[in-house]
Amino acid sequence: MKKLLFSIILLLPLTGCSSDGLVHDKAYLRAAAVDGNTYVMSFFAGEDIVTAQADSPEAAVSAAEELIGREIFTGFTELIILDDCPDGAEVLADMLKKWRVSPSCIAVSGDSGLLYDTDPEVLEGQVRQAQRHGTAPECGIVYVLSQLLDEKNSALLPELKGG
Repeated sequence: MKKLLFSIILLLPLTGCSSDGLVHDKAYLRAAAVDGNTYVMSFFAGEDIVTAQADSPEAAVSAAEELIGREIFTGFTELIILDDCPDGAEVLADMLKKWRVSPSCIAVSGDSGLLYDTDPEVLEGQVRQAQRHGTAPECGIVYVLSQLLDEKNSALLPELKGG
């Protein structure tokens, strides 16, 4: 019995029950829109939309974290809207490398203001539905980035409209 109690006491520090990194202490990015150096971000928890001015996606996250007072987790991002984005390939590459968005994240073109007016889930659903019906091209972030980096340097992106 003493051995069992001693083993339990030794294992308690390994349980990961610390206050660092709790799920509710983070903001989980659902969608982002890029318009030049303006990043509009929408989160899963229905928090306010955050707008940050930055030269890179990484700097945008830092600025947004200061605005909302919490760490932002970008790994679950589902939708990226490219508005007036002169170098979409660079932005998407940074989002893959630095934000570590999921490869299932989709990239589309559209007005960055859409995130203020329409739930990101609805926007993503519009794109996925159009793809199922064959009226929208492949737009997974990895596919779009590969198209932007090939010899033609272009990609056909679905265009989102408010709804």
